Amino acid sequence: MATSQRLVTITFILATILLFTVLFTRSSPRFSTSLSSQNHAAVFSNDPHLNSRLSHAEKLWRRSIKAREEMAQVVGYDKKFPDGYMNPFNVWDFARPSFFCPHDLERVGSISDGGKIICGMSRYEKECPGPSSDSNKAREFIVYSFGVSVDSSFEAELLQRTNARIWGYDGTVDQWAQQVPEFIWSRAKFQKAMIGKVSDSKARPPVFSIQDLMKINGHSYVDLIKMDIEGAEFDVITSLIDSVKEQRKNGNMTLPFGQLLVELHLKDAPEGVTVPNDLRSWLKWWYSLEAMGLRPVSNEDNWIGDRVYGMPRFMEYTFINAVDKERNLLLRT
Repeated sequence: MATSQRLVTITFILATILLFTVLFTRSSPRFSTSLSSQNHAAVFSNDPHLNSRLSHAEKLWRRSIKAREEMAQVVGYDKKFPDGYMNPFNVWDFARPSFFCPHDLERVGSISDGGKIICGMSRYEKECPGPSSDSNKAREFIVYSFGVSVDSSFEAELLQRTNARIWGYDGTVDQWAQQVPEFIWSRAKFQKAMIGKVSDSKARPPVFSIQDLMKINGHSYVDLIKMDIEGAEFDVITSLIDSVKEQRKNGNMTLPFGQLLVELHLKDAPEGVTVPNDLRSWLKWWYSLEAMGLRPVSNEDNWIGDRVYGMPRFMEYTFINAVDKERNLLLRT
């Protein structure tokens, strides 16, 4: 009997030790880090159908180009722009999001004007999980935000859900809006500055082109750009395209970012800014984006802005860089 009790006691002790060992191992930072690294390494191998979806999306986009050309022939190029193009085609019909996002589409930030629609937010969360810390070995999610105004809900949600490091610029406000608290400013740098086609550091506030900001910040690539700069977007993006073409005459002719969230403003041009003023210039600018690998995957009207003109003059677009499979997190398989 004594021997039997001794065996039961020893068995109980060994089982208790084993249980505590398992619990401690699973809760230890080293184990968590190892597991996280394993999950991180496996992400890109879990989507064997991504390339086929991208190929199909490209076919649909190419088909839309032909339809666009036929539309232009029907309505002509001589109507008052943009309001003369309403029936049978409005001006935005020439720029429909004919390429589909190969991942999920999600609105990030406020449900009102401050929020933006992102392609592949779930991919960003997996590849760049947040928040940023010394134990987070994933690559940082680099974001530029041009035009902050009084709503930073978009930036705040990115900071919460990924390890994003954000560079923000706006010449009309002094800092991030209240959604980005001061304790997180180490990951969200802000400068009171305007975005333009040519840099002017002596202006007040200073003006910077995207390509110059990337040099200043030490970036050769940006994962995501958010842009709401009240009509200057046409000149700013054209300037970046020209810069890329000049630097890479015999190299990779695509823009150095993975995704662009931009509000387009077809309105009276501010001083020193060029806005498309006829259908030809509008289509020429649009084709220049597509030639550099950008594909539109989503759009939505800004009805708050449209009511000023009583016409559809403002449109939010989501573009992805569909050709840079080496650097774009959304395209890796």
